[in-house]
Amino acid sequence: MRVVEALLRVRYAETDRMGVVYHGHYLVWFEIGRTEYCRAAGLPYRKMEESGLWILVTRADCTYRRGARYDDSIRVRSRLTELQSRGLTFAYDVVDAEDRPLADGSTRHVFADSSGKPRRAPAEILEALERFRMSA
Repeated sequence: MRVVEALLRVRYAETDRMGVVYHGHYLVWFEIGRTEYCRAAGLPYRKMEESGLWILVTRADCTYRRGARYDDSIRVRSRLTELQSRGLTFAYDVVDAEDRPLADGSTRHVFADSSGKPRRAPAEILEALERFRMSA
């Protein structure tokens, strides 16, 4: 199964008073990973949205393993674990420069139109995602 990595560096604004990354930023990093996955698959979010297809988050899970700190180099590894005509699921691993786990989790999504109404994804989108996912 294809894994796409996004390389990031912890910004000062992402840390709390104790100098540790605030927990909510991991979900932002998941979004970065998901966006890069779609871009690598040849389906940038902007292109999908311009075609009238939106990917709405319906569930997010995150397990925190170790705290990241300001200026740490991190990697967000994203993979598409489930793909159906009406939705999809991504899984994420966030690791530090030494490959130690910082967090892992998943997001569940539903395909929708621009008004937020659930819809089936076009066959060409599903086929492109499936082809990319399995070409590891």
